[in-house]
Amino acid sequence: MGEPRGVAVLEDWEVTAVDARLREFTESVDGVRAAVVASVDGFALAQSATQQSSGERLAAMTSAMLALASAVGRELSLGTMEVLMLEASEGKVLMQSIPLARGSLLLMAACGQRSVIGHVLWSARECGRKIQAELSSG
Repeated sequence: MGEPRGVAVLEDWEVTAVDARLREFTESVDGVRAAVVASVDGFALAQSATQQSSGERLAAMTSAMLALASAVGRELSLGTMEVLMLEASEGKVLMQSIPLARGSLLLMAACGQRSVIGHVLWSARECGRKIQAELSSG
């Protein structure tokens, strides 16, 4: 999907559109506890949570984790970082970059342990594609 680059500054209508796509994503995937779309510098632009969580903190952590994953990928000559997945005893986290012409956005989804990660991954990619299409057509 491309490495995060630049800061995508969004207009109000774009934030509204991103928020709508994020809500569609979280409502269509069983077990998503929280989801955030963030700027590469770690600021939450949209968030959807079924449990108490701090979107700003999750956005900052997503930015840091994806930057570190990109650095590891470069160090190991693995190519462009696309998705980072984390599995813990109580759940899973998926993080990905959403490249735009003017910079990138980041998507983070936290799910329960019983979530099917393949479905989460496919749905997150679809969400990213919808965001790309909507923001590039505006």
